Amino acid sequence: MEQKITIPTDSEGYYSLECPYCKERFKALGGDIDAEDTLELFCPSCGLVDDNNKFIPDDVIEHAQTLAMNYMKQQLNDTFKKASRKMKGSGLTLEFKKLKEELPNLLTEDEKLEQIELHCCNKTIKVQADQSIENIYCPYCGVN
Repeated sequence: MEQKITIPTDSEGYYSLECPYCKERFKALGGDIDAEDTLELFCPSCGLVDDNNKFIPDDVIEHAQTLAMNYMKQQLNDTFKKASRKMKGSGLTLEFKKLKEELPNLLTEDEKLEQIELHCCNKTIKVQADQSIENIYCPYCGVN
């Protein structure tokens, strides 16, 4: 069984990312991150590198885990509801308290990010507005 969970983007198609080391947030275009040749990313702030899946923010992971848990609860509720119907009239009773689903965290974008062009890789990213262009590392090649 496979349940697909999509990571939301902003209105321009940028994913929110977070450095696993310095926790600085930035955004990159989905097509750039999902490209076959993008296996790891460099943090634009600290320049450290890791697998691109390590840059998924904690709030996005929690959101996905809640959606997955709710899906599991729906499947269990359906299964036990069907089982209790099949047992009617057999002399056996099955009591099952329906599992309640949790509301997933809202993924809101309240960050003030500025779009910059990376000439080394001919791509764009969004970084904190107070970062100067000279101090930004390219997430794709690490050039400062």
